[in-house]
Amino acid sequence: MKLRIRPRILALSGFGALLLTMSAFWFVNAADSIGARQARELIQNIAGANLTKDQVQIKNISGGIGGGGVIVEAQIETAFRFAKGKDGWRIAEVRLGAGQWESFELIEEAVSREKTRRTSAMLKQIADGISAYKNERGQFVEADKIDKLLDFLSPRYLNTPQRRDLWGKEFEYRGSASGYRLFSSGPDRKSGTKDDLVMENGALITSN
Repeated sequence: MKLRIRPRILALSGFGALLLTMSAFWFVNAADSIGARQARELIQNIAGANLTKDQVQIKNISGGIGGGGVIVEAQIETAFRFAKGKDGWRIAEVRLGAGQWESFELIEEAVSREKTRRTSAMLKQIADGISAYKNERGQFVEADKIDKLLDFLSPRYLNTPQRRDLWGKEFEYRGSASGYRLFSSGPDRKSGTKDDLVMENGALITSN
């Protein structure tokens, strides 16, 4: 399941808790369809949350795109606790239920780790396609753009080509007959920084 949220601020309390409503597009794998009640119950318990049914309102359910499933548009009311440090205000905690506050920093770290793991797997998949191409053609793909690389690989050497990483940035590719460099710009979305995920001639390294 995937969740995209669009927060809208409702009020900021004296305790630094931000009440907001989130319009969420929820991708739920379903054989045929899903009802509003089932969708609400799934959202109420997202990531270990214990939201009440009054905090989750289902606005619309429509057919999925691409890989199937359905899109559930929901409105979620919750709260964030803000803290002020030397660099200004930051989100410290999010309320996932009555008396249940979760560190926002821990959530961000967990999401970042998982995105890194999955993006690394995507790079490996593309690298396997490049290796298959080399085994048959005797050289690596000569290209300077990811779209040109994928044109060479798909569908013969790569069944499900992925153009973007999980931070929404296109992969970058530089290849000659004798070697290549394939990489994601990582969590900061900036190429050439220490969090880049780099695949060089089939070997994955974490920085360039």
